[in-house]
Amino acid sequence: MRPAAALLSLLLGAGAAARAACPPAPEAGQPLASGPVQLAWRAEPEAIAVSRPFALRVTLCPPDARLLRVDATMPEHRHGMNYRPSLQPLGDGVWRAEGLLWHMSGRWELRLDVEAAGATHTLRQSVTLR
Repeated sequence: MRPAAALLSLLLGAGAAARAACPPAPEAGQPLASGPVQLAWRAEPEAIAVSRPFALRVTLCPPDARLLRVDATMPEHRHGMNYRPSLQPLGDGVWRAEGLLWHMSGRWELRLDVEAAGATHTLRQSVTLR
């Protein structure tokens, strides 16, 4: 194989390896998917407690996607959080949402809005806080 062809093959192989990281690894947290967007989230600290602030670490796939919004509501009570979290990109598709607080026990619906490939995707997950 010629050197240029070998280099191209190596570069293409590296790109395939990078794409193989999607979906996020299981240790990244709870998986969610919507169309071309996959993500995993985990709470920091791990145990979400009533009326205690917490953050989320969100891993996006594709890694160039943007986390636009994180919110949560209690559908049965018809209300949401009293706080709007701030979002920080940490690099390589990882984001941190700080300032979440769930002020009562029960079923919450976590909502994450993600922009990927020019479209906005809404991913939701039901979480019961005891």
